[in-house]
Amino acid sequence: MLFFTPFSNNLKAQPLTPKDNGLKEITLKDPDLGLIRFYVDTENIKKRAPLFIEVNGSGGLPLCIYIKGKGFSALSNTFNAAVIAATKKNFHYIILGKPGTPFCDTINTNDDVKHYDQHALIQNYKYSKEYTARLSLDWRVKATKRVLTYMLQHNFWDGTRIVAYGYSEGGQVAPALAVADKRVTHVVSVVGSGLNQFYDEIMAWRIKAAKGEITQQQAQDSIEARLKEIKEIYRHPENTTMEYAGHSYKRWASFGKNPPFEELRKLDIPIFMIAGTADSSSPVYGLDYVELDFIRLGKTNLTYSPCVGCDHYLNSTENGKVINHGDDYLVKILKWLGQ
Repeated sequence: MLFFTPFSNNLKAQPLTPKDNGLKEITLKDPDLGLIRFYVDTENIKKRAPLFIEVNGSGGLPLCIYIKGKGFSALSNTFNAAVIAATKKNFHYIILGKPGTPFCDTINTNDDVKHYDQHALIQNYKYSKEYTARLSLDWRVKATKRVLTYMLQHNFWDGTRIVAYGYSEGGQVAPALAVADKRVTHVVSVVGSGLNQFYDEIMAWRIKAAKGEITQQQAQDSIEARLKEIKEIYRHPENTTMEYAGHSYKRWASFGKNPPFEELRKLDIPIFMIAGTADSSSPVYGLDYVELDFIRLGKTNLTYSPCVGCDHYLNSTENGKVINHGDDYLVKILKWLGQ
């Protein structure tokens, strides 16, 4: 998720450093994981408090992207400032950077403010070689565990709650983290996944055929072609030179190893799960399946909250007006955590 703000072309005025954003950068060197960069809010940093760790979405983007063009500059953040603001008083907020990725990076363009394409510039951002070589579900889980250990060893934690809050890809990481690290006490999954991600695309072809947008044969041909690619991914689960949909085989194979619902049902701690019913990136049917599975198992630790009509960014359109429900859900999450 990108949060965009335009500015005048004055570099000193931009919040481009962790400190500018009320964060402190801490680095850890791990012989297997490499350099781990993470950021902690600085409010009440010397006091012990519950921990709220945000696991953000996919891709090797920096947490801050500064776009510099002709006569203007713009800023896009891949962290959610609203989450920091809502949690920093009662928690220590934490977010990890991606491997081989700085907190902030600059993208230059020769276009002026009226003609530049923010989406295209960010989409064409080249991830670092280290990100491609290291990024996997396992890396994200193990790196986050190391960060939690650091926070505990350095007396940041008050011994109460440790909340794993994951958005999109992070919504898959958070439950896997909680399974691997029993110190986590609460999981929040926002527009994550319930089933194998590859199944989402297969289902999309079937839906298009059912709606008459393509023929049944076209759907079948497309699915068979995709399955051939998917077989190659599972045959080469450590390969970082071959890519599928912009990510390495290693990344896809790691996230496709255990479907999220299998990890979620292993947990007995409280889980808050949000889905967008009009989300094409994380289709709701996979998340609906999680609730169904919990009902089947008689588990009562899941709070499932579909955002009706919402897309991947929790936006809905009502009477021609786009409404974002992110703040409403933050209030619901914090109220749930206070129970």
